[in-house]
Amino acid sequence: MTTKTTSGRLQVPDPVQRRRSSPRPVGKLLAVLALSAVAACGGNGTGAETGAPGAPPSPTSGGAAESTALRIAFVPATTALPLHVAAAQGFFEDNNLDVTLTAAANISDIPSTLGRQFDLAIGTATDLIRAGSAGVDVVQVSGNTVNTKDNPFVRVIVPAGKGIEDFGDLGDKTLGSPTLSGVIHIGTLYTAKQQGVDPATVKGVQVPPPNLPDQLEAGRVDGVEALEPFASQLVKAGNASLGDPFSAIADPLATNFYISQGEWAEANKEAIGRFVTAMEQAAAFIEEKPEESRAILQEYTGLPAPVAASVPLPTYDFEIRAEDLDKWVDVLEELGQLEGDVDTSKLVLSGR
Repeated sequence: MTTKTTSGRLQVPDPVQRRRSSPRPVGKLLAVLALSAVAACGGNGTGAETGAPGAPPSPTSGGAAESTALRIAFVPATTALPLHVAAAQGFFEDNNLDVTLTAAANISDIPSTLGRQFDLAIGTATDLIRAGSAGVDVVQVSGNTVNTKDNPFVRVIVPAGKGIEDFGDLGDKTLGSPTLSGVIHIGTLYTAKQQGVDPATVKGVQVPPPNLPDQLEAGRVDGVEALEPFASQLVKAGNASLGDPFSAIADPLATNFYISQGEWAEANKEAIGRFVTAMEQAAAFIEEKPEESRAILQEYTGLPAPVAASVPLPTYDFEIRAEDLDKWVDVLEELGQLEGDVDTSKLVLSGR
C-alpha cells in the first residue's frame, strides 16, 4: 500500500494502501480493484497538538490558521474520485485540511478501526448498521455516492444464453462477490427474494473484483456482482446484465458514505464541515472538467486510459440520507441478518 500526503510525500505502510492528499497528482487496475472489495481503518481521537489527527486549526503568530490533519481510508474505485480530485486540485489545502489518503483492502474491516488508525473512511450502509448494532461507536458524517436506476455503479452479470434472465433465476446459483457482508451481495439477495427466490439457496463466493471476469469466463461461478469498470467491460464482452441490485430497495439509494468514530465526530464537526466543502468543490470540478477528472481517476487506479475515459462515474451526493439507513435495516431484517433493535438516528452525526 502507498500513502500520499499534501506535501507529496509517498509512504508505504502495512495492511492498507495509503497515500496523502497533495496539491497535485496522485496514483493500477488490478491493484485498484483488487482493493475495491475491501477497505480500512479509523482515526485517532481529537489531537491535542496542532496538526495532530483531528486537531482543529489554530492561529499561528502571523494570524493564519494551521491545517487540521485528517487520515482518510478509501476504496480505490470511482467512488473515491472526489477525494483524489480534492487532493490534486488543492481543495483540501484551501479548506485548511492536511489530508493523508490510504487505500484499504477490506471495507468491512473499517468501522472497528476508526478512532485509532483513521479519522474518516468510506464505509457501506450494512457495515455501519452491523457495527452500530454491535456497540461500535461509529457514525455517518457525510454522504458520498447514491445509486440510481439510471446510473448504477454495480450490476449483476451472467453469461448470455445460459437461462438466467433475471434475479428470479438466481436460486441454486453461485455468484462471485467482492464481499459477502457488504451492500452489493445483500442487495442482490434482497432483490432475488423479491422475485421469489429463497436467499439461502444463493451461494456467494468472495472474489477480488479484478478476478471476477476470469471466474465468470472459466465457469467457476454462474454470475458475478461487478463494480464498474468490470461490469461495462463484461457486457461489452457479450455477457448479460440482470440490472443493479439496489433499485428494488429504493431509487435513489445511498450505499456508501463517510464514517468516523462517533466521539471524534462530535468533537470535530467544524473540520468535518470543511471536509464536506472540499468534497462539494471536487464534485463540481468533476462536473465541469470531466477529462481532467478522468485523468486523475486513471492515475490513482491504474486503469487503462481508454477505460478510465469511458467508465460510468457514480452520482455523488454529500448530504446525509438518514432515511436510507432505515431502508437498509429493513433489508437486513427481512434477510434475517440483523438481530436486535437499531436506532439509526444514533448512526448519523447530528447538527453537521
